[in-house]
Amino acid sequence: MRHIRVRVHRWVVWWLCFGVVCGAIALVNIFFRDLTRQQDKIILIVGVIHWTLGGLVCWAFDGVKIETVPTPERTESAERRPIREWHSASEFLLPGGRKSLLPPWY
Repeated sequence: MRHIRVRVHRWVVWWLCFGVVCGAIALVNIFFRDLTRQQDKIILIVGVIHWTLGGLVCWAFDGVKIETVPTPERTESAERRPIREWHSASEFLLPGGRKSLLPPWY
């Protein structure tokens, strides 16, 4: 199983938001104002230039990176295995009286 990681630069998000806002304003002007055909074409050409330029700049500067990251295999290696803590039996004896924390053997 592979994970997909998408890395997007901050300026790409700003470029996208700016393009959406300007596109919404352009659509409102096209639909609700009495513009000539020439003005409609100019507005649409400016929008196409904006998105084309944004795509080229993102491609040139690696603005968006899509990486596939393989999951690490679950093999227990000697380096990853936790070191077991070891204590000798004499460490469980309380000083004085030879009393033990462990139950008696009888």
